Amino acid sequence: MAEVGDSLARLSVDQSSAQFVEWFSAADGTRLSTKIQLKDLSAEGAGRGAVAEEVIAEDEELFAVPRPLVLMTSTSSIPPSVLEPLAESGSWPPLIVTIIYEYLRRESSPWYPYFRVLPTTFDTLMFWNEAELAELQAGAVRDKIGKSEAEEAWKETIVPIMLQHPELFPVPGTTASDRAAELIKLAHMAGSLIMAYAFDIDRDEDDDRPQDGGSEDEFQEDDEDEPLKGMVPFADMLNADADRNNARLFQEENYLIMKATKPIAAGELIFNDYGPLPRSDLLRMYGYVTDNYAKYDVVEFSHDLILEVAGKKHDRNNKVWLKREEQLDELGVLDDGYSIPRPDSTATKLEDIIPGQVHMLLRALCAHEQDETPKKPKESVSVQEAALLQSVLTKRLSEYSTTYSQDQTTLQSLQSGDNVIPKGCNARRFAMALQVRMGEKEILRQLITFCQQHIEQKSAETATAKRGRSDEISQQARATKRRK
Repeated sequence: MAEVGDSLARLSVDQSSAQFVEWFSAADGTRLSTKIQLKDLSAEGAGRGAVAEEVIAEDEELFAVPRPLVLMTSTSSIPPSVLEPLAESGSWPPLIVTIIYEYLRRESSPWYPYFRVLPTTFDTLMFWNEAELAELQAGAVRDKIGKSEAEEAWKETIVPIMLQHPELFPVPGTTASDRAAELIKLAHMAGSLIMAYAFDIDRDEDDDRPQDGGSEDEFQEDDEDEPLKGMVPFADMLNADADRNNARLFQEENYLIMKATKPIAAGELIFNDYGPLPRSDLLRMYGYVTDNYAKYDVVEFSHDLILEVAGKKHDRNNKVWLKREEQLDELGVLDDGYSIPRPDSTATKLEDIIPGQVHMLLRALCAHEQDETPKKPKESVSVQEAALLQSVLTKRLSEYSTTYSQDQTTLQSLQSGDNVIPKGCNARRFAMALQVRMGEKEILRQLITFCQQHIEQKSAETATAKRGRSDEISQQARATKRRK
């Protein structure tokens, strides 16, 4: 990326912000409240962000973006014929190509000042080296990165298209292989921009056609279930916060409008919200973590792991189980993996925590052989089901290479300024990986405790019930003896 990234003039955050605001304000149809300002928040570890200069009322408009200013395949001047081969590929590949096209146009692109405030390097997991990824340990998020799969797909789809149009995609390189490598780097940049900054855009008949009056673009007939993606200038300047979010993007016929969702005091930061994302996905998609999203953390385990612990993974000759598995699949219960969220403060029972899908799978795995039809779980979790879940969670916890206590010690050393950064790791990335894996281990430990307490309680209730039945039988026997 250095060759292409260096082509854009380097400006300070304040300079690039000022030029961006000037460009945005001058664009046809835009509206921008005088009550907000873009500021350099790097001293607070937040990069650029929007701040309220004056008191803002609930529902007050912060800014409005006309749809033609949204960077999409339909608003770009990229020739529709370039995107036609990607008509069946969904929203991402054509938008990646479009972003690369506009980025390489530099000053000729209408979005040039916009690109100057967007990053070209990222801390998302796609850009981590192997040493850094290893610090996530057994975190399931590693399987979601898909870097090699993405690159292979790009080599077969978007890269050949861009190589066929060197006049539209001028990148350094004396050979096709060199140019393809540069285009892959640019695809990573564009894909990361979409991942971190793009919004889902409502489909609209008028907006989904080329803006130059040409014939309808084949790409617009892609999967209607997949939302269109678009880069919305200014909307992506807002930082996100799970607790302090106070603004939201609303879509109208001709505009995308950011409005305050609650009163905002003067000097207060303006936040959007990414939704209930666990910190592992926050790191994967946006390249940072924050304790404000810790409440959304989850633990994940694969279908194969639960089958292995239940003794069913290699039991492929068990016709009863295979039939039950088929029925579970028809009911939509089976998946490649399952997740259990962090228990909230109101959870007091195991039943409060286990998702219905997981509970139904546990019940099917623990059912007697003669019970061929999967049954919806009752409210109560049986001792056998809780024991199976505990075994799965314990096995999952053992897959991490360090314990939670060891991680606590490492975190304390890190906070004290000790040099505990593993070789080959960036300090910030190591700290984020540590936070993510500690969150996952913390939940696993909590869930295991819930299972243990549930088993103890149910066992005690069963023992009490047995004693009660035994006492009742004894009383009946004594009464019968007296009658005799």
